[in-house]
Amino acid sequence: MTLPTPSAITSYQQVRRVLDAQLEADFCLPAGAIASAFERGKELLTAPRLDLEKMARHRRWWTRSHFEMRLGNYRGVTLLCATHPRVLQEVTQLLSGDAGNWVGDYSKLHRVNDFLSPYALQSSGTALFFTAGRALFDAPARQEPAGYTFTWLTAPLIETFRGDARFANALGFSKDRPDTQVLAAFHGGTPVAIAGASADSQLARQIGIDVLPQHRGKGLASYLVEHLAREVLTAGFVPFYGTSPSHILSQKVALNAGFEPGWYEYVSTSLLEVRTDDPAGGPEGRQA
Repeated sequence: MTLPTPSAITSYQQVRRVLDAQLEADFCLPAGAIASAFERGKELLTAPRLDLEKMARHRRWWTRSHFEMRLGNYRGVTLLCATHPRVLQEVTQLLSGDAGNWVGDYSKLHRVNDFLSPYALQSSGTALFFTAGRALFDAPARQEPAGYTFTWLTAPLIETFRGDARFANALGFSKDRPDTQVLAAFHGGTPVAIAGASADSQLARQIGIDVLPQHRGKGLASYLVEHLAREVLTAGFVPFYGTSPSHILSQKVALNAGFEPGWYEYVSTSLLEVRTDDPAGGPEGRQA
């Protein structure tokens, strides 16, 4: 796939097309597979996992060991790629038809883990990803919360927050997925909330948010995430927001900021490649 120079994304339809292309790359599917599935009413797409060098260049840039199985549900279509043919076969049978819409249920995940164990595979976590909804194009922008000032942080200013655990969701400081656009809220000259977008692929930017406890409940998170998302769209990328399927407060921030549920994702890796020093909690989601 040859990627054009990014230009502003100005419609919800553009977002959908970019997401189709993004997930086709991430799940080792051929270009056009997702659009074809919607046209034909197909509920499950499968593919063997490709080596990293053979995956499309616009895949998301993962910093951890390459996945052994990636399972997701996108707008009602189940997406599955796996290394081992038997795992691919068993999970395909388990999630055929409407069953893929229930993949996040414990009973389904327990069965999936049963298929993985004989191959020394383990779950690396689950995530729910939100993407730009119609409100980011059709609704007026949110008003600034009163009593705060807002500043776009330059690279030198971003660097001053390295190692600051208070803003670990907003700023990743990853060599593979650098922080590209960062918006901060200040109160009395002190930073109290930060939203950051990282370059997770050639097509999309992931947004993370942190608000200090004493400043929560004042609309800062939704304002920062929405304002940052609009800037990401203007820059020509699709913003997305990853969190835990059980983190209701984080999901409310995404919804209030004009996002909508995009896709659910489950990832497994090899037990032989476990890193005991890896604090990550889900499949490349910020867990905001």
